[in-house]
Amino acid sequence: MTQSDKKLWLVLLFTLLSVTMASAATDEIGGDFTLTDHNNDTFRLSQLQGKLVMLSFGYTYCPDICPTELAKLAVVFDTLKAQSDRLQGLFVSLDPDRDTPAVLSDYVGYFNSGIVGLTGTETAVDEVARQYRVKYQRNHKDGGGYSIDHSANLYLIDRKGALAAVIPYGMPVEHIVDVVRGMLSGDG
Repeated sequence: MTQSDKKLWLVLLFTLLSVTMASAATDEIGGDFTLTDHNNDTFRLSQLQGKLVMLSFGYTYCPDICPTELAKLAVVFDTLKAQSDRLQGLFVSLDPDRDTPAVLSDYVGYFNSGIVGLTGTETAVDEVARQYRVKYQRNHKDGGGYSIDHSANLYLIDRKGALAAVIPYGMPVEHIVDVVRGMLSGDG
């Protein structure tokens, strides 16, 4: 076994453990959902079966976490460009009041065309967040504005539509690339 193979196995083991720990003593995490994409069309997760999906949650007014994580997804697409037709990035907005389809279109387009922005009613977004155990809370500011504190894990959904891995926030982009590359090579 080469050093590269050992590294890949360790990355996959860490990812498997993170999914196992995230789902221990809880109902299953993930599942199909329906929202509105950044083209204002109905979007269902199930329409992506056959692709590896990189799912993240956030909002366009986020000052640091969301743009950093979407920039990492762009690096994944650039690094794995020969396989990018087998990948799909999704960014679910936790701020449907401000993040309209048009706003999301501009925002995700800045990072990579392989990322689709998703929004919906507050109820629909809340349901998807609950499905993926995303925690978020609106924090009102003086003057009427607000920010949103939110968890920022990256969810990898396999080509059959099942949650395959949860990559904790803050992992280096090289780790994400290694996990995605490993999952793509295991697709067969």
